[in-house]
Amino acid sequence: MSDQTHSSDEPEADRRTFLRAVGGTAAATAGLSGTASATDRPGAGRTDTVPITHGVASGDVTARTAVVWARAADEATLHVEFGPDESFSTSRRKRTTVDSSTDFTGQIRLTGLQPATRYHYRVWATSAGGSDGANAASAPESAVTGTFVTAPARNEAGGVSFAWSGDTWGYGDDPVEPPYPGLRTIAERQPDFFLYLGDTIYADANTPAGKITENTPIEDALDIYRGKYREMRDPPAEVAERTNLRMLLEATSVYSVWDDHEVINNFAGPIEPLMPEGRRAFLEYWPLDRAGSGGSGDPNRLYGSFRWGEHLELFVIDTRQYRDPNVELDSKTLLGREQLDWLKDALSQSDATWKVLASPAPLGYPSDSWATPADRTGYEAELLEVVRHVQTEPVSNFVVVAGDVHKSVVGAFDPDDDGEFEFYEAIAGPLGAPAGKPDDLYPPLNPTEFFSKGEYTNFGTVTVDESGETLTLGIYDEEGTEQFTKTIAATEADAATSPPDRVESTFDEDAEGWLVSNNGGSNLPEYFESGGNPGGHIGDAENKGGVAWYYQAPFKFLGDRAAFYGGTLSFDLRQEQTDRQFDAEPTEGGDVLLVSGERKLVYEFRGPDATPGTEWTSFEVPLTADAPWIDLASEEPLATEDTLRAVLEDLEVIRIRGEYRGGDDRSYLDNVVLERG
Repeated sequence: MSDQTHSSDEPEADRRTFLRAVGGTAAATAGLSGTASATDRPGAGRTDTVPITHGVASGDVTARTAVVWARAADEATLHVEFGPDESFSTSRRKRTTVDSSTDFTGQIRLTGLQPATRYHYRVWATSAGGSDGANAASAPESAVTGTFVTAPARNEAGGVSFAWSGDTWGYGDDPVEPPYPGLRTIAERQPDFFLYLGDTIYADANTPAGKITENTPIEDALDIYRGKYREMRDPPAEVAERTNLRMLLEATSVYSVWDDHEVINNFAGPIEPLMPEGRRAFLEYWPLDRAGSGGSGDPNRLYGSFRWGEHLELFVIDTRQYRDPNVELDSKTLLGREQLDWLKDALSQSDATWKVLASPAPLGYPSDSWATPADRTGYEAELLEVVRHVQTEPVSNFVVVAGDVHKSVVGAFDPDDDGEFEFYEAIAGPLGAPAGKPDDLYPPLNPTEFFSKGEYTNFGTVTVDESGETLTLGIYDEEGTEQFTKTIAATEADAATSPPDRVESTFDEDAEGWLVSNNGGSNLPEYFESGGNPGGHIGDAENKGGVAWYYQAPFKFLGDRAAFYGGTLSFDLRQEQTDRQFDAEPTEGGDVLLVSGERKLVYEFRGPDATPGTEWTSFEVPLTADAPWIDLASEEPLATEDTLRAVLEDLEVIRIRGEYRGGDDRSYLDNVVLERG
């Protein structure tokens, strides 16, 4: 994908004219006025109305369907009237009943809609015990109104524009309290939809609705969770008159997904006892339509894809419900196998010009999720699987939008170092939570950073032009002042290429994405422009780590390396001191460690030249079962050819020992080469 960067203070053009024109034509041809049943036509009778307490919302919009959400003050029948004109002269109605089992919230699925059409809707409630005449009555003046735009049909060209952000209700020493100007600003822009990327509440923040802690009894949690969603739409008077969330939800549709604070900070779904209650409240308070996506029928499913015409498909993923806890494991799941397989298949099958992944957690920015520091490995294996899939399918024009880290960052990534970006990623937020200073992008993915700014509230936008030829990423502060824009040109998918004969790091320009593992807080090596063998090199020193620390290879060395069986891994090492040498235990990684899933293979150098000297020492490791590779996952001490081939076929980790001296130490690495035989 080629790209162009620019800045501008000009406001974004209003693109609603086209959609309104299409909407009027589509409505006229649909014959909506003749679709209402006899019981749906206006009549004279009505029982008492019940107040709508927290506004309305529409969501999970497709070309033909949408979901409308509302909450009543008591048990009631919710009525939705909808049509393509604001006067409701041609309209249809649907209804549902609500009671205390869902905290009086209800979701009504609208069907038979026309693509690329602006719809208006209004919602009111009547007492649950009323007669059918209540449904037949005209809408009261107290009905709450909203609007949304349906997606273009999948083969229909046309532009699409949406906004995204997350992390709304603040916490800590410097939160931004309601009304959240960013939500108002987004509503005023009238995007085709808003993507709410997690932390839509802060259940574990001390707000008037309460606070969730690890000691909160499960029987009390649901009431607190529900209260959090209510106060986000209708805050207590002592906090603010409004939050602007209702304004936004009435102005456009929303795709919402959770992150951690909808339950408790940094939770991992399967082991968190409060997760089911937090999930229940989330499902109650957002207009969702994903349970049947892909034929799964799972009522708790939060991931799915949404097509917006010929040029855009949005893939919304759930990075919390299925994740393993963030403990030190070599391979952990963030998505769960079922969701990961769905994502890969959906990306492969999509013929949309642009594939946009909506991930609450960034792929290329270090956090507690996809890209974690080297001492907390695990999720990177799943990240590698996604990246490798994008490379080998291949998946063209892949863009990630994310939140979670409370900074705005835009970058692109070339993990195989072939000069072509595999994906772009734009991070936006927070809307209300405290914002910190940004860090560097994840080095092993070979990033290029275009923009980085922290310590302010913000949101992002994506605009695909009508031809589909370009996609523009925008970052704006809460008042709508442009901070950065970048326009990317669409490219055709490249044919899958054969594996290279050689992968290398010479460190002549930078550290090339290498990490340091098992060395306390030291995760990035030092880079030296000169003094290598020759040119630049990397190094690190004792940092209160374990028995032995290691250099860890970036993504370009990893993936499918089956063709390298029979080849070599070579590198140059140097130490500052050669006294007090020790042998690393195989269970710690020996001298070289290869990992694939549960398989761990260790190679150890033997003899008088087994440790590097104070001058550069060259080492060569045969990638063949004839060499003494130790299989840590087998009762047999030495790896078989089948095992070594299997590890190379799905190589997730390469580590090269950096520490050879007991006590304080310093070592250096240069000229790492993975080469076929």
